[in-house]
Amino acid sequence: MKIILSPVASNKTTKVSVSDLVLTIDGVDVDLSQIPEGGQADGELPLIGVVTREEATIQYKYDSSKAKPSQSTDWADYTFDVNNGDVPSPIVWKEA
Repeated sequence: MKIILSPVASNKTTKVSVSDLVLTIDGVDVDLSQIPEGGQADGELPLIGVVTREEATIQYKYDSSKAKPSQSTDWADYTFDVNNGDVPSPIVWKEA
């Protein structure tokens, strides 16, 4: 599944994982199997725009106090192909 994370500075960091057609976003399951094959649905936050079984854009909040001030502006850095497992964080974090 193609996952695009749309970063938003915040005081928390979103956790996203995928299990087949189920997205888990901050502990809340979103079952994409309810979208018909080849169909689409309009996303509601934290989903953004059109959602399909193959692709979703997700509002990705990140803790700006722990992140470096300069983040990538290249959408490729926020795009991941994940079928099962955690979606990696695209954020460049400050040294601990």
